[in-house]
Amino acid sequence: MNKTAPRDTHDDEIDLKEVFKVIVRYKVSIILITLIFLIASAIFAYYKPNIYASSATVEVLDDSTKASSNAQDAMLKAFGQNSANMDNVLAIFQSRYIVQKALETLNLGTRYYSVNKLGKKTELYKDSPFVVTYQTLNNAIYGKTFEIIPQDDEHFLLRIKQPSMWSIQGLLVKLGLKKLRADQKITYEHIQKYNKLIQTPWFTFTVSNIEKLTAPKYTFSFTPKYAYYDNYIGGLNVALVSEYSSIVKLDYQDDVSLRAKEILNAIAHTYINESIKEKTKSAQLTLGFIDSQLEKINSKLSVSEQNLQNYKVKNNVVSIQGKVALSSETVSKYEAEELNIQTEINILTNLQHFMNTHKNLNGLTLGTAKFTNPSLLKLIQNLQRMTDQKNLLLVDYTEIHPEVIKLTRSIASTKSAIKSAVESSLRQLKQRSGDIKATLAKYRKSIRALPGQEKSLAELSRPLKVNESVYEYLLQKKAETAILKSSTIANARIVDKALEEGTPIKPKRKLIIIVGLILGLIVGIAQAFLREFMITTIRTVEDVEKLTSIPLYGVIPFKKDKMSKNIYEESFRNIRTNLQFLPGHKENKIIAITSSVSGEGKTTIAAGLARVLAQSNKKVIVLDLDMRKASIHKQFDINNNIGVSNYLTSQNTLEEVIKQTDVYGLNIMTTGPLPPNPSELILSTEFTLLLEKLKANYDYIVMDTPPAGLVTDATILMNYSDITFTIVRANYSRKEFVKNIDRMAKEHSHNRVGVILNAAMIGKEYGYGYGASYAYGYGNSQYYKDRG
Repeated sequence: MNKTAPRDTHDDEIDLKEVFKVIVRYKVSIILITLIFLIASAIFAYYKPNIYASSATVEVLDDSTKASSNAQDAMLKAFGQNSANMDNVLAIFQSRYIVQKALETLNLGTRYYSVNKLGKKTELYKDSPFVVTYQTLNNAIYGKTFEIIPQDDEHFLLRIKQPSMWSIQGLLVKLGLKKLRADQKITYEHIQKYNKLIQTPWFTFTVSNIEKLTAPKYTFSFTPKYAYYDNYIGGLNVALVSEYSSIVKLDYQDDVSLRAKEILNAIAHTYINESIKEKTKSAQLTLGFIDSQLEKINSKLSVSEQNLQNYKVKNNVVSIQGKVALSSETVSKYEAEELNIQTEINILTNLQHFMNTHKNLNGLTLGTAKFTNPSLLKLIQNLQRMTDQKNLLLVDYTEIHPEVIKLTRSIASTKSAIKSAVESSLRQLKQRSGDIKATLAKYRKSIRALPGQEKSLAELSRPLKVNESVYEYLLQKKAETAILKSSTIANARIVDKALEEGTPIKPKRKLIIIVGLILGLIVGIAQAFLREFMITTIRTVEDVEKLTSIPLYGVIPFKKDKMSKNIYEESFRNIRTNLQFLPGHKENKIIAITSSVSGEGKTTIAAGLARVLAQSNKKVIVLDLDMRKASIHKQFDINNNIGVSNYLTSQNTLEEVIKQTDVYGLNIMTTGPLPPNPSELILSTEFTLLLEKLKANYDYIVMDTPPAGLVTDATILMNYSDITFTIVRANYSRKEFVKNIDRMAKEHSHNRVGVILNAAMIGKEYGYGYGASYAYGYGNSQYYKDRG
């Protein structure tokens, strides 16, 4: 069996020529979409507000470098801090407490805007030509936009409007999908005077003009203090200068350069002031503890001095023997040590009681304890640090946040460790106290042997010396703590203050426009290829060549004007020429014209081809074999009273059914009355004999057959033909129908099958000019090789 030779195409490769043709074909829509995107990006770039950036750097100092030179001083170490945790520092800088406190130092409650003739809003901040001073504001007024439209030098229009019907909210309200809240229904529109109090049920304020209002419209709005953090935190960014650096860089972006600078400096100063406040508070707690101890020791010292003085006066005692003095000094030394230990026991006992009765351990202190257990100080410091971290987290998060839960568990574990350390220290101190008491008992026994007067004097002197020693120690610590309090400095310092930058960092307006242009081109080209992809009909010669390997014998242009009419007539001559160049063309007497579906123009082309064949001095007859829908008689303005059906049923003779046309040498046989069994008539012996008679008398027999895709008549008639032309109509025939032509060619391999493209558009965008339809079919002898 002969095989149809496929065309040398690569469907998976991109044909740049085809791409260019698609772009040219849809150039108008591509340019229009590109312009729309370009204009939209330009409008977006124009209305996008300028964004300014400002930055400041803060160095966080390590408290270990500022510690006292007396490393063994337990009291100073108790209120010191470890090296700064930079993660905590970054969190504190961005915490609600610090940022809110900083913002409250600035005048951010009222925001002012100017609106130009094109509706572009620009925030004025401190450059506003007017100032609004309010006395009372209803909560419903916060966030609402007030409009000021200058009327003259003394008057202005003050207006509050409901949401626009063209806004999303307004459309939802109009459609009945949403209702306006009570505060959204507030409207106000009155002419007011500058510097005059304006009173309404919702607000009371005064609008004072500082300078002349030159813009066509101004707006302002009020922001409550509690909303400062949420409104401004978005522009803040805090990060370390480097991974191991202790310098923090603060960046802030805002649409007002001055405000960006002021917010950054306020945050830096607030952080430093709060760190000083915390350190001062710690020193104050220490001073309070020392004062309470001094008060107790002072009362004991007064009693001891009074007792000794009374004894000396009563017994006239001047001096004490050396042995008594030595024994007394030794006993005094141990008693002083025992008192210090007892003081530490009291401190630890109070600490233990404090922990057992209080959940909040922020005020936990060790006073003057020398810490029998060295790890106790570290545990208390860790507890205080974790408690501070938890309090900071609770500002932004709840108790169930993972980090808060983690810190809660660590705090509980640390509390348990502190309790164990306190119990251990108490055991050690009590054991030491017992040892000292045993030693004191031995010395007191030796003293009892001394004369009664000396013994009594020694006993009175001991409490005095002990109390004096402790009193002097506490006075020294009080002085040191007072100096520490008065010289408290922050654990951070500002390295670089924020400056006002005059050049905005955003938006990049040129870049936005360029991106809009490129995006418009991409979308425009994409829609062109999408539209091309969505087209399911044949339009061009290239479409036919891609879908079938059957030769294309001619292209019939769409006839719409005088020029296209000339090309239209010439295209039929081109088909006639292609027929003459076919191998064995003298045997191609019977030509069948068919199509996939009706409406593709097969009848018109059959008539046109018959005319040009007759004009070449050939005898041509046209058979209208579409006996379900007769139409070719209309092309020649001939009656269809008798025809093929009459002859095949032996109702009329051949001479009676053959009719003359206005073209010399061209005859026609119409269908005649439409029979109920056209397929049986075509398959009859009479039809075969009819073709034989006509072949003997005519050079060409042109058969107008029914559509091959609808009925079987066309398939039957193709078996009688020498060559079959399948008509494909541009912008009408579906591509999947064209693919079936190859199947038809294989089924009827004994004859030739060709394609004629009908109603093709003429123009540069379609690739057709005058003569574009020439030379199709000629040179396709390879297709007909071995086909006879």
